[in-house]
Amino acid sequence: MGRHKLHKPRAPRGEGPQPTEWFGTAFHSVRGMQHLDVRRSGNGILIASSPAEIDGAPASWQLRLRNDGDCQGLNEMGAAMKAGRGHVYSVSEEPGAKTVLAFLPNHPADGVGTLARVRTSEGPDGDVVFERSAERPMGLWAEAGENHLRIVPQLGPDAPAGDGVDDCLPCPGCYRPVYDSSSSHTLIGAGPFPLAGLCRLCADGSTLRSLRQADGVPVDPEQLVVLETVAAAMA
Repeated sequence: MGRHKLHKPRAPRGEGPQPTEWFGTAFHSVRGMQHLDVRRSGNGILIASSPAEIDGAPASWQLRLRNDGDCQGLNEMGAAMKAGRGHVYSVSEEPGAKTVLAFLPNHPADGVGTLARVRTSEGPDGDVVFERSAERPMGLWAEAGENHLRIVPQLGPDAPAGDGVDDCLPCPGCYRPVYDSSSSHTLIGAGPFPLAGLCRLCADGSTLRSLRQADGVPVDPEQLVVLETVAAAMA
């Protein structure tokens, strides 16, 4: 239960004419900050949902969408998210079971869509298990799809495949994953210890401003201390 408040994310500057990553956040009246980030990773796209639900528990979900050679699959996925229509990205089968990765718009909670990896089993019971899922407002999915489509043309055959999981650490201000190749910031002199690994939006004060505008969104006290320390240092 609860409700979302969606603040339009700021477009990243990136290096070059087009950005290589995009940060989006929805603010939920019960669950707090819900991030949805899209970035180039090797010769594919990485969609990071934090938090998501993995095997029934909250966790960060890093979903790598690999380039199929002509980017058709990536473009179809981005277009579906942008348009808010259902889309099955991939299907893998094994004896007695099938696993589907799909974007499911119009969740029973109005205005919410779901990216999910669903496992179904054959037989009279026909179990359906959501192994991983991320629910976000449809407006945020549309923003993610639009930026996904902006990143795809930058992929090329010379880029590494990037089959492994990208190394990352949570930003201390908002807990979104910050990758080695992302722009991160260290704030020195704001307290007894430097604040390292801040994402761009926490470092420039955008996260705290959005939280204040959303009003009433629950925040981890440790996060709030970090964000207010950054604000004091910028004053």
